[in-house]
Amino acid sequence: MGGRSWQIGRVFGIPLRVHISWFLVFALVTWSLARHYFPAVLINRLPWQYWSLGVVAALLLFASVLVHELGHCLVAIRYRVPIAQITLFIFGGMAQIKREAPTPKAEFLIAIAGPIVSVVLGLGFWGLAVLPGAPPPVIAVSEHLRNINLMLAIFNLVPGYPLDGGRVLRAGLWAWSKNFHKATRYSARVGQGFAAFLMLFGVYDVVAGLEIGGVWFLLIGAFLYTAAQSTHRQVSFQESLTGLRVGDVMTTDVVALGAGLTLDEAVDNYFLRLGFGGFPVMDDGRPVGMLSLRELKAIPRERWSTLTVGEVMVPHGYQAEIHPDEPITAAMERMFHDDRSRLVVMDGDKVLGLVTRSGIARFLDLRQR
Repeated sequence: MGGRSWQIGRVFGIPLRVHISWFLVFALVTWSLARHYFPAVLINRLPWQYWSLGVVAALLLFASVLVHELGHCLVAIRYRVPIAQITLFIFGGMAQIKREAPTPKAEFLIAIAGPIVSVVLGLGFWGLAVLPGAPPPVIAVSEHLRNINLMLAIFNLVPGYPLDGGRVLRAGLWAWSKNFHKATRYSARVGQGFAAFLMLFGVYDVVAGLEIGGVWFLLIGAFLYTAAQSTHRQVSFQESLTGLRVGDVMTTDVVALGAGLTLDEAVDNYFLRLGFGGFPVMDDGRPVGMLSLRELKAIPRERWSTLTVGEVMVPHGYQAEIHPDEPITAAMERMFHDDRSRLVVMDGDKVLGLVTRSGIARFLDLRQR
């Protein structure tokens, strides 16, 4: 999801971000409630009261979306699936999960948690709406949020990826076929079909004169179609990696730096001459760190002549190593998770080579030709 976003805090240790598009939809929701919904259900109130209730209801709506996403996240954490962040944006909310669920059962429980939370919230707001003696504004806000949460649960249960129902479908297909990639491909196709239906429905609404609703359906359909299509391509890419080991794509011609080199020497004699984006740092045949362009860019140019590679490098750790017999997907996942561009391939204490993001991409490009 492109565009600018800001982190506004953490919930259960998970970064919470707000996308720039959220402010647009927040304003639209507030305007719609203040101009149409509340004047229709609360008669003879002052305009500022309608606008105040619109702001409160809009904030509670997005709080409901956040709790929905937290439902997914807390179950995912239960299965040790890491969560990168939760982002509130124009279409609601999205929890970014760093890797897939380990089993069909975990996939099902993670997916179904969100709709269950929305149903519970809907029932909770229904309880507030029928509470004896509840003030009319509380009833009006509660009834609106009851309807929205129940609609959110129903919509998300549509069996098309990337909706929650699509993930439930994938869990079932995965359990039945024992093939994660096949299950994802089928659920993504169903998701594309549902997205196409939404877009056709949007076109119908526009032609019928319901422009706002029609455009909204078109936007949601386009977003879902793009997400499902992206997932389908990603699965095809992952399938192309099946059977590949780290040893198949690593480079054995390892050029290493000494920890005592100055940064000037490293740049002139290695980075500029060879054109690589990073080098392992070795001491007596053992890796002690990694120096990349990222570390160099963080150091002022005038200090390159006095600082050494050993003072600037990222110290070597277990996470920077990988065995040649591990699948290439494991290397890619580790590089993505730890934001690394390269790993040292080792067998015991022996350095066998390097595996890099660019090397994997180059290998796959040549393989497909």
